[in-house]
Amino acid sequence: MVFMHGFEFENNQFGEASAAFARCLTADLPGNADFSALERAALRLSEELVRRHLESVMQTAADAQTREMSVDGILYRRHALGTVKYHSLCGGLRVRRFSYRAVGERNGRTCIPLDLQFGIVEGATPAFAFCVAQGYAKGPIRGVEQDLLAAHRSPPSRSTMERLALRLGGKVRETAVRIETHLRATEELTDDAFAINLGLDRTTVPIAEDEPISRKNGSKVKGPPATHRVLRYRMAYVGTVCVTDQEGNALLTRRYAAPAHAGAATVIARMMKDLRWARQQRPTLNIGVVQDGATELWNRMRAALFDEFAFKGRRWGVHLWKRLPWRETIDWYHLMGHLYAALQVLVKDKSRQQEILNSWKSLLSRDEDGIKTIAKWLANEASGTKREVWWKVQNVLNYINVPDYFRYASLNELGLHKGSGVTEGACKSLITKRTKRSGQRFRPRGISAVLAVRSLLDSDRLARFWEIFAQRYVAQCCAA
Repeated sequence: MVFMHGFEFENNQFGEASAAFARCLTADLPGNADFSALERAALRLSEELVRRHLESVMQTAADAQTREMSVDGILYRRHALGTVKYHSLCGGLRVRRFSYRAVGERNGRTCIPLDLQFGIVEGATPAFAFCVAQGYAKGPIRGVEQDLLAAHRSPPSRSTMERLALRLGGKVRETAVRIETHLRATEELTDDAFAINLGLDRTTVPIAEDEPISRKNGSKVKGPPATHRVLRYRMAYVGTVCVTDQEGNALLTRRYAAPAHAGAATVIARMMKDLRWARQQRPTLNIGVVQDGATELWNRMRAALFDEFAFKGRRWGVHLWKRLPWRETIDWYHLMGHLYAALQVLVKDKSRQQEILNSWKSLLSRDEDGIKTIAKWLANEASGTKREVWWKVQNVLNYINVPDYFRYASLNELGLHKGSGVTEGACKSLITKRTKRSGQRFRPRGISAVLAVRSLLDSDRLARFWEIFAQRYVAQCCAA
């Protein structure tokens, strides 16, 4: 018995197939061909054999379809005959098949039972559709085409793959939240899960927008107004959920992104579902929110957490901090940047600046109230200075005026992060790396498709997501 990728072959069957393959291969090769030429010829031959077999299987199934077909219990009747080219990793599959129209409905809906029988995804075979979706999440379609050609595959044109990727990304975006619910039901926290870290951030995305061209002298011209395309940078939202062990090491990370026109609501909603899933499995998890000091982001996260915990407080204020079931922290590195800015205007000696900054780092790492000591020192040093110096220091004092944001000393014991590196890194991996290459710009539809698929890829969910997603293209088809 011979086993290959989950398939079983009898030794004699495999030997016969191998011998036939060798005969076909050597028939087209010169006797002095090197191994490189042999490999290329073998790949071309195997690809053509697979293409012809798939095409034959689909054509046989299409020819066997009767005048009336039942699709998931609904009766359909033959409507129109046509020859269609399906895209696969091995090239185009040309199949002659009928479309069907629902019986008993005037101008009723039509379907292609053959597509539903074989799980054809937007005109592509399942394997090729997944390849395009994953490749589109990683980079532009040009790169997908180059990788397929390097692997001796036969992809369709780049424009065809671009249209396929856009359609797939749109469908993924529509179904992502619903399918993720099923995925969470199969996910389990490891025994060493100790804390969960949340973070929300935003970064720019290049968007191509149409702007109307103003008419000279107010002249009126019939027809739609003329437009020209302009490049603008719009904010996209990025959210992360990171489960850590007692040492603060990441065990599981989920990354979500949404463009400006979609807003942060969907990102935060998915983060809250992950938080709920984690707390159901481990109610004792320590919860922390770590991000930069942007007021908008804190307001959005705090409102979502208030709803999640049904936290009852008459009014938001500093007096509620001790009652919160989660820990709020401003990113350590953003704080260091502000403190160093204050030192630059107060202390001229570079070595002295670094010495003081290092002492502050040590203080904050061991003392929960260390930020109060630093604020007092800054206020004393700034008193009596020039007005512009005083204002710069005052801006830093306003930044650190809530001491509970800067209690870094106890974060290690809770397994929580003191820096927003996970979220900052997600901004780079989700947005910058994919959407800010030289000359890149997106339409709203395109950026929505890209971020929907890339969020799943960077969250290590795309393969499992696809298993459920592909089922929407499958139906039970039988002769009526």
